[in-house]
Amino acid sequence: MVSGNIPGESNAAQVRIPCIIFFVLTPVFLFIRFWSRIAKRSGLGWDDWTILLSFTCALIVQILMMISCEYGFGQHIKNLAPQNKLMALKLFYVAQIFYKLTINLTKISILLLYLRIFVQRWFRISCYTLMALITCYMIATTASSIWQCKPIRGAWDKSMQPTCISLTKNWYANAGFSIATDILILLLPMQPIWTSQLSVAHKRALMLVFAMGSFVTVTSIMRATTLRFSTTSPDITYDIASTLWTMIEENMAIICACLPMCRMLLAILFPAWFAGSKASSSEDYVLSDRSGDQPGAWRPYVGPRHAEGFNQSEVLRTDGASEECILDSLKGNDAPSEIGIVRKTTYGVTYETDTEARNKYQQDA
Repeated sequence: MVSGNIPGESNAAQVRIPCIIFFVLTPVFLFIRFWSRIAKRSGLGWDDWTILLSFTCALIVQILMMISCEYGFGQHIKNLAPQNKLMALKLFYVAQIFYKLTINLTKISILLLYLRIFVQRWFRISCYTLMALITCYMIATTASSIWQCKPIRGAWDKSMQPTCISLTKNWYANAGFSIATDILILLLPMQPIWTSQLSVAHKRALMLVFAMGSFVTVTSIMRATTLRFSTTSPDITYDIASTLWTMIEENMAIICACLPMCRMLLAILFPAWFAGSKASSSEDYVLSDRSGDQPGAWRPYVGPRHAEGFNQSEVLRTDGASEECILDSLKGNDAPSEIGIVRKTTYGVTYETDTEARNKYQQDA
């Protein structure tokens, strides 16, 4: 611990414990996500790189808060040496900025994942609209965190008598937007899944995976209940309940964003719910043999011939960005969607008479 502070009661464990837990837990789910993409050869997409960027921001938040505890964050403000108090509050100020980035980048990553899975036109328009809204808000709320006081130093040094925005209103606005978009993102995939042509067991498993995002909404609500207390408390370095929920919220969001790629793990942990999904996992991703001659071109994959017959499977892919599609089942015809995967399978039987076989053998000899 940095010297100069008066020893006393401390809430620093409310920061240190969740940070240590998520230092281990969150990278595990992130690793499973990337391993799943690479193992299934579905390819890393923008959703994967965005969640990696979000995790980096979350990691910065945790590191900053761990360091701030060394300067006295979590202790009574009256017990902190002046220079330590300023450093602890400065680190907390910087952490706020990266928190705004990570929580919104995670939402964008989830929407980018949706675009890889669902192909309905209305759904994709909804995703793009939400992404634009979240991106604009992310820029605005990050800017408001950076320039919350004039001069900027006044955000952590009130002795400068700065002019600042209302931190309570700012935090509540951010929490309200976060909860509202969480609910929209949570509900968005339910209708396409329910109306798809998947089995009931598979529908149930998929809906449950996406519904697990409700844990993030719960943590956001819990964090919102602590905001007024944290922003109005005169002992701002000691009353840090909102910081505890911040650590939980940002990491739970990243973990939930990785769950759709962790189906095997879920099937092991919750076999009663995900057994059907595990059994049919081989059909979840349709991969074809890509032509190396022309980027974006796809050629039929022809199965091996057998003595008694052969089959040919042709996979046509019309969207170069997706290898995980649930076809639009609402069209009511066999015409391919504008974006998606169409799989055609033809079967044939070949045979040879004894005379043809003998003639062929003599020619080969």
